[in-house]
Amino acid sequence: MWRALTHNWSMKLLALGLAVLVWMYAKGVVIKRTEIESSFEVESPRTVAVVVKPEDRSVKLHLSGPAAAIAEMSGRRIQVLHKVKDVENLATDRTDSVLLDQTMVANLPGQVQVVRFEPAEFELTVRPLATMTFPVNPPETVGKPAPGYVVGRTYIRGRSTVTVTGPAVVLKRMQKELKSVDPEPVDVTNRSEPRIARFRRIQTTVHLDNTTTERIQCNDLVEVDVEIRRADVTGVIKAVPISVLADPNFARQVEITSTNPLDLSVEGPSAVVETLTSDQIRAFIDIRNRKPESNVPFFEKLIVHGLPEGVKLAKEEELTVTAKFKAPSGVKKPGP
Repeated sequence: MWRALTHNWSMKLLALGLAVLVWMYAKGVVIKRTEIESSFEVESPRTVAVVVKPEDRSVKLHLSGPAAAIAEMSGRRIQVLHKVKDVENLATDRTDSVLLDQTMVANLPGQVQVVRFEPAEFELTVRPLATMTFPVNPPETVGKPAPGYVVGRTYIRGRSTVTVTGPAVVLKRMQKELKSVDPEPVDVTNRSEPRIARFRRIQTTVHLDNTTTERIQCNDLVEVDVEIRRADVTGVIKAVPISVLADPNFARQVEITSTNPLDLSVEGPSAVVETLTSDQIRAFIDIRNRKPESNVPFFEKLIVHGLPEGVKLAKEEELTVTAKFKAPSGVKKPGP
């Protein structure tokens, strides 16, 4: 009988058909379990920023379903998506606990069920955003220029403000406490020529309290000029005559008893200091505010006008002066 069956092609075809039906039934009915790795994605309006914990956002999905449906997932991007809502009137930071469920899973075949999520929930901090404008401070410098050179002025070229978008609570604190932003220091090590520094992303640290700090980034371009010039030298302007500024109706017999003309020590760029002469400046003392009883010798600070930019006196000069003062009308001159 077995030989008859094996030589009966009708029976062979029937057996093959039954095998195919059994295989198809198994594929469609037999339940299979599997695990896949995905990520927790957040969709939110542009008016808020969202901070997610855990930060890596990875999530493992434990799945169950027909073997055929499980096989269909090959090549699909299975995504867990949460949409942030109710932020229209949000004024301060809000914390949400989001429990994951199957309705958040995209591209999952209909017959496949999520048995479990790892982790089961994520914590979201929803932060309303604000936009403010802050002035930029000239940056500090680090390092030492080449020998014989010093750092001169540091100033901002053109745009001196940046527009900042960030969490509203942070920007309000920044506006109250800092009021401005500081670029990173500019390195001037071994430089003998001016440097132009460009800052595309200025970062500022804002302390919200004793334990919490925030980093705010400004994306506007700011350009800074750092002047590198030769170090100042000390020079002497010879024989500078000293004049007196006084009220002739009040001060009489004014005399400078210190050296006059005077050699003045000045500091500044060598190219300028070396060319200075006494006829380029005016040096004087001002005694118009002296009191009538000041008839004894007194000291008066020397005033110098006409020094070029970047040049200054190496030291303050005081001169000894004698004068006789006439008391204004109606004021009794003090007696002996």
